[in-house]
Amino acid sequence: MTGAGIDRHLFCMYVVSKYLGVDSPFLKEVLSEPWRLSTSQTPIQQVELFDLVNHPEYVSCGGGFGPVADDGYGVSYIIVGENLINFHVSCKFSSHETDSHRFGKHIRESLLDILSLFKLENK
Repeated sequence: MTGAGIDRHLFCMYVVSKYLGVDSPFLKEVLSEPWRLSTSQTPIQQVELFDLVNHPEYVSCGGGFGPVADDGYGVSYIIVGENLINFHVSCKFSSHETDSHRFGKHIRESLLDILSLFKLENK
């Protein structure tokens, strides 16, 4: 995995605070239950086995999974090489609060905002 679990320290702090009975407004806000956003990276160890530039048809969107809350999202992502990230966004159709297409659009817009911060050419 290339993400290296950058959120794990926050989760660890949350678990320890629950165990010790310490109230943390910050952790309560950022890591509140139920989890409305569930994410996971799909590892892709086989990327080195083929040339993504000359054979883009080999690129997979990876797996996907559903949300863990009725008003939440399940987001699976896969980092393919240096220039491609695929997302699989799901939500419950029965929820009037969620919209997977809208959420995916916001992910795209956020990534383009980050790209513009570095003044890189859009790819």
